[in-house]
Amino acid sequence: MTKISVPIICLECNPDGSSVGNSVLSSVLLDLRPDGDGRYRSECSRGHQQIVALRQQKFEILFELAAYAIRDGHYRQSVSSCTASLEAFHEFFLRAMAYENGIKKERFDAAWKLLGISPQNRQEAYLLNYRNFCARRPVLLSHQQNDWKDSVMQKGKMPTREECVKFGQAVLHVLQTAVGDTRVAFPNGVKQAMQEHATAAEQHASRSEVPWSIRTIVNLAKEDGEHPHATLEAELARTN
Repeated sequence: MTKISVPIICLECNPDGSSVGNSVLSSVLLDLRPDGDGRYRSECSRGHQQIVALRQQKFEILFELAAYAIRDGHYRQSVSSCTASLEAFHEFFLRAMAYENGIKKERFDAAWKLLGISPQNRQEAYLLNYRNFCARRPVLLSHQQNDWKDSVMQKGKMPTREECVKFGQAVLHVLQTAVGDTRVAFPNGVKQAMQEHATAAEQHASRSEVPWSIRTIVNLAKEDGEHPHATLEAELARTN
């Protein structure tokens, strides 16, 4: 299970949410594999389990899963999660763009379905609108990087750790650049999409509570210039 330690108080151990006078508080373990609709499972040191909601978007969590897959030696899975993170970001970008221009959720969802399940169709829609609405051309994976990814995902190539870190760093650069451009181009759309996600996740959580927020390598909420982007290798060292 892909679990990380999160410094959040267990509400079963502390019903009032307070740590005052309690000497047995510890971080909970959060399983990053989604339970559906933005829900995740958590478990404290005493075995209390609950379904919790996260503020982080799907593309943020998927890239985090890619990093933990590298850490744990599941290299092919890391490539799959990196690819899925990029695809999930394409949807987020187009959703933020739609909301910025006054398009309602139901109308966007219907349009998204018309694109079908083909990642190529969705990427083309993403690239077209990126060029129209953002101040610079999108940063993309190179042909060599895409060919390498396809050899892993479709032809059974077994990647090395070094190859996966290099590919993951390339994906991270694409996402970090695109996230910044999206926040500049669609500030209100980004806020609306983030709030919509948090509200939907909260409705499916175990109890009525504010959705959790965890530190992720790709961080939509971080202001540009707040602090320099870390490299994937540095972030991997943090997870160990």
